[in-house]
Amino acid sequence: MSTRFHQLARGIRGRKYEIILLSLIMVFVLMDMVYGGTTVNLTIDGKASTITTRARTVATVLRENGVTVKANDEVTPKPSSALEEGMTVQVKHAVPVTIRMNKQGIAMMSTAGTVGEVLKDVGLRLKPVDKVTPGVSEKLTAGMTVEVTLVKSKCEVTKIPVAYQRVANADPNLDYGKQVVVSQGKPGLLLRIVEIVFEGDRPVKRQVKLESMVSPPLAEVVAVGTKRKIARLMKSPVYVSRGAGRVPAGGRTFTMRASAYAPNYGPGVGSRCANGMKARKGVVAVDPRVIPLGTRLYIEGYGEAIAADTGGAIKGNRIDLCYNTPGECFDFGRRSVKVSILDN
Repeated sequence: MSTRFHQLARGIRGRKYEIILLSLIMVFVLMDMVYGGTTVNLTIDGKASTITTRARTVATVLRENGVTVKANDEVTPKPSSALEEGMTVQVKHAVPVTIRMNKQGIAMMSTAGTVGEVLKDVGLRLKPVDKVTPGVSEKLTAGMTVEVTLVKSKCEVTKIPVAYQRVANADPNLDYGKQVVVSQGKPGLLLRIVEIVFEGDRPVKRQVKLESMVSPPLAEVVAVGTKRKIARLMKSPVYVSRGAGRVPAGGRTFTMRASAYAPNYGPGVGSRCANGMKARKGVVAVDPRVIPLGTRLYIEGYGEAIAADTGGAIKGNRIDLCYNTPGECFDFGRRSVKVSILDN
């Protein structure tokens, strides 16, 4: 009896140790479950969360949280990296995007955040004048088409001939109306640089950047004669044009069509008459073939006068009366007058 009691006591003591051992193991397991996880910051396409995991690698924690990673996606740190307490794991999923430039499109997958970033990823460095639609700061979205227009310019150099001017100088030593070239004119040369701006292959703007006179034009100098021949006074009979009949040198009256002019008023009108007299009231312009220069006249409504001048429009049975002012000319207008030849 004593022997069986001792055997039972030993069995109870052995189970007691087993129970304690099992209890300790359970405590350690529970402590490991409570305190053995790793805290990780997980950011998926910009959306952040904080998790506790018993995973040992980045790939495992992504798989546990249902995050699928493809070849073009971006994972930081690498999927094979070991997890550390407080680590931040970032995943950017690539989206399809098309870049169009010069009417050609490039389809690609990109994890860039903005339009500007995806353009840098493909090696496109833009100038400030280049055009991008949407803008470079726009957020990149799936299926987006980015239009790129490269703006460039080139310079066009043109040589332009410049016409020379003709300068006429009065020469009292040359007969009236005669012209002599004193020095030959020479065209100049203008250099013009024009900037042409292209958007793609299409020219959109032309701007003159520089104009420089390489060689100025040389004016042609012409001497124009002003010397007039004074008509010789004639006392021979005077003839009126258009068959008006033969008129004696004096004492005869006939009708002429008259106009008026003033000194230095109007094109080609100067202050001197054809015979050298000063233009003033009392001198008249005639056709020397009808009334010789120097002939004394009496004109109805005008008074005595001397034929001292000529005119391009004074031909035949016409006479031009000189007044001192343009106002007097306007008052006279045009009319028919009686002209009497006075004895010289």
